[in-house]
Amino acid sequence: MLEFLCQAMESGPAAALVLLVGIDGSASRSLGTIMAVREDGAYCGYVSGGCVEAAVATEALSALQTGQDRLIRFGKGSPFFDITLPCGGGLELLVHVLRDGAPIRDVLARLERRQTATLVYDKDSAQVMAEPSTAQTGWQDARFVTHFTPPVRIVVTGESLEAEALIGVAQAADVGITRGGRQHGLGEIDAQTAIAFLHHSAEDEEPLLAQALLSEAFYVGCLGGRQTQHRRRQGLAAAGLKQSAMDRLHGPIGLFGPARDASSLAVSVLAEILSKRV
Repeated sequence: MLEFLCQAMESGPAAALVLLVGIDGSASRSLGTIMAVREDGAYCGYVSGGCVEAAVATEALSALQTGQDRLIRFGKGSPFFDITLPCGGGLELLVHVLRDGAPIRDVLARLERRQTATLVYDKDSAQVMAEPSTAQTGWQDARFVTHFTPPVRIVVTGESLEAEALIGVAQAADVGITRGGRQHGLGEIDAQTAIAFLHHSAEDEEPLLAQALLSEAFYVGCLGGRQTQHRRRQGLAAAGLKQSAMDRLHGPIGLFGPARDASSLAVSVLAEILSKRV
């Protein structure tokens, strides 16, 4: 959506940023979710499960015509009685007419460097700004803060059927994935990186496992049953790794199990990784 907005600002068409700024009851999207609308009617993103997006785009086009930001509500408590949300909740959406693309470009640049980014909408000045902030997503007096984090990236090590299956499942789910191992190392690891060791030989993983557990990675998991995990932890302890680091290890790997085939294990591992996303 941010790239869509940047392209619109660069090529000429006016554009509006839509922010989900209030949720009453249940909702299919989280607070701070964004949508982008161009003055030719094209739009990108979802602020619901697909129930209100066309109506939101219409409201955004009206805002673009007047040049004025607006706050709209759909679902419970909305004046649009003919537009309902299946979840029964209510959504408050802020439509901001973009006048300056620099804050959007700043956020994109930080995300490309795999850094977190914050966009702040100031209600009094009707402007958005990219600025450092530790505040939670939501209203802070007259300012709405929304955070952006780089997408999850999975580093997979191991020349196994399980590794190939995980790569395929992750690619199908549009999750970034890279190869790791003795030749490639682990690459650059940040707080949005997960590492999956899918080896059938402990010797192949040992050189990199301690490094992974001491990194910023939010998830480190290893293939193998409970006895294998016990021997693995004994080896890490003998190598001098602290208990706090070993406690970060997920094993047996996967959200459910035991999985007896590579495809099931791949789904289980991806599900566990996404469930641990910080």
